[in-house]
Amino acid sequence: MAIASQAAKTLLFVDDEPSFRDFVARSLGVNGYRVVSAPHWDEARNMLRKGNLTPDVIFVDTLSLKRDLREVVGETASTPVVVLSADRDAASIVRAMRSGARNYICKPVTPKEIDRVVSEMSAVSDVESRAASVPEAVTHYNPRPDFVFCSPKMQQLHQMVMQIADARVPVLILGESGVGKDVVARSIHRNSRLVAKPFVKVNCAALPAELTESELFGYQKGAFTGADIDRPGKFEFANGGTIFLDEIAEFTPGVQAKLLQVLQDGRFTRLGSNQEISVDVRIIAATNRRLEEAIRNGRFRQDLYYRLNVVTLDLPPLRERREEILELSRYFLIKYGQEFKSGVTSIPHELKDAFMAYHWPGNVRELENTIKRFMVLQDTDAIRQELEARTSKQTSAEIDALADTYIEASDDDLDLKEISRKAALTVEKSMIVKTLNKTSWNKWRAAKELRVSYKTLLSKIEQHDIKPAMY
Repeated sequence: MAIASQAAKTLLFVDDEPSFRDFVARSLGVNGYRVVSAPHWDEARNMLRKGNLTPDVIFVDTLSLKRDLREVVGETASTPVVVLSADRDAASIVRAMRSGARNYICKPVTPKEIDRVVSEMSAVSDVESRAASVPEAVTHYNPRPDFVFCSPKMQQLHQMVMQIADARVPVLILGESGVGKDVVARSIHRNSRLVAKPFVKVNCAALPAELTESELFGYQKGAFTGADIDRPGKFEFANGGTIFLDEIAEFTPGVQAKLLQVLQDGRFTRLGSNQEISVDVRIIAATNRRLEEAIRNGRFRQDLYYRLNVVTLDLPPLRERREEILELSRYFLIKYGQEFKSGVTSIPHELKDAFMAYHWPGNVRELENTIKRFMVLQDTDAIRQELEARTSKQTSAEIDALADTYIEASDDDLDLKEISRKAALTVEKSMIVKTLNKTSWNKWRAAKELRVSYKTLLSKIEQHDIKPAMY
C-alpha cells in the first residue's frame, strides 16, 4: 500500500518497545514516510532541540513518556501529538484529550490507521482556515473524540463504525431521542476519507413542511414570492462530503421522492428549475421511529427505506448500557469545565448513586443537561431529589397503567385484592431495580439496603426476571 501523497511527511514515534519502533520504521518507511523514533521523551526532546527534526505528527506511548502528557504537549509547540496506547478505557482517552492530545489510537495499530490519522492532522489546519467562509449549517472535522463508550454493545457499534467509515454507502441510524445518533454520524464522517470535506446536519423535524424542499435542494430565482436570488440547498453545500438527515421519518412524500432520486443517481433539480444538478454526497439518516411501521401506515416509502437501509446502526438507550453513565458524566465534566468555570471536578457519591438508580428516559442528552445543571447550581441534594421524584413518578405511572389494563381486561367484578397484589409486585420490582442500579449491581450490598437476605434477593430477581440490560 504505497502512500505517495504522504511522501514529505515526517513522523516521530516515542515508544519503549523496540519491536514496535522497528515495525513502524519498516511499514511506514516503504510507504513514503520519514520515520524517526525514540525510546523515551528525553531523547525525543533532545532531537527536537537540535533543530534538524521537524515532525509533522508526534506519536507517543504514554507509558514511555515518564512524565505528564500536558508537559509533553506544551513542549511540542503547534505539532499535533497523538497518543498510542493499549489502554482502551474511556476515562484514559478523555484524560489524554483533556491533556492536549489531538487523537488517541489503541494498540495494536496498523499502517492504515496511522496514515488516516496523519491525513486528518494535515486536514485540520486547512479546514479551520476555511471555516469562516463556510455556511453556518456546515461544520468540519473536530479532532476531539466525542464518541465516549465502554459497554460491550457500544464497543461493537464503534467497531462497525470504523468498518463502514470508508464505505461510501448510505447509513441508517436508529435509536431513541438523545442516545447519540448525531455523535455516531459525526464519528463516521470523522473516520472516513471525507474528513476534510463538509459535514452538513439537517434537523428534518425542525423544518416546516412547506420549506423542506427548498432548504434541502435550493430554489431558483422567481420560484416563489420572495425568491429574489438563486439559492443552493443543503445538498449542494454538502457536495463532496456528508449530509446527515436527522429524524428522516418527518419528510413529506414529495421530499421522499426527490431524496430517492438523489440516492439513485446523485441528481436533483432546484425548486422552480428544470436543470439537473449532480452531487457526490454520502447520506447518513437517523430516526427515533421504526420505519417498518411508518411504511405499513403509508407514511414512508418502502423503496426509499431499502435504499437507506444498506447499513443499519441501532443505538441502545442509556438504561441498557448503565456502565457508561459515570464515564459519560466524567466526560461532560471535562467538556464543560472551562465553559462554566465552576471549579467542579468530580461528582459526589450520593449523586453517583442517584445517577445509577435513575432510568434516564432522555438518554445521554438528559444526562448531559443534568451535568450542566449540577455544574451551574452545585446543589447535590436538589438534583438528587429531582431524579428521585422523577423515578417515583415513573413508578406511579406504571401502577396507573397496570390498573387501567386490569380494568379493561376484566369482565367480572373487580378484585381489589388482586389489584393490590399486582401493584405491590410492581413497586417491589421497581425498588429492587432501583437499589441494584444504585449499588452497581452489587447484590450483597443491595440485599443489605433492602433488608432482606441475599438468598431472598436472588429469588426475587429470578421471580421478576430482572436483568442488567433491561434497566
